[in-house]
Amino acid sequence: MANKRLKIAAILMIIHGALMEAVPGLLLMPFVASNSNAEDVPPIFSLDFFRNNLALMLPMAVIFGVTRVIGAVGVLKNRKWGFILSVINCVITMNLMLFMIPAGIADGILASTALLLLLSGYFRNQKITE
Repeated sequence: MANKRLKIAAILMIIHGALMEAVPGLLLMPFVASNSNAEDVPPIFSLDFFRNNLALMLPMAVIFGVTRVIGAVGVLKNRKWGFILSVINCVITMNLMLFMIPAGIADGILASTALLLLLSGYFRNQKITE
């Protein structure tokens, strides 16, 4: 891959998807399955709906993390589908980060940085109008 920005974006997305979503989601599933008391869960979500449904949120985090890693691998292999999937993941994350405290801050930083790198790496110096 010749474009350094796309490569850095893909690496950020792999770190974000694997280390912040998929692995913690997998590791926390047994805890949540054995303890259904929402009061023992730290306040990581700003809405009680998400906190009360943590057992359903964790598998979705794993799916989202795996999808993020797949998109990043597509970018590393210079595939347009990987680029488009990665842009979609970043935009969705930027919308969802509002509902998570404090993990949403890290999500926002990683997703926003990856999105900026993806777009600037893909479009490079193209002008809006010619």
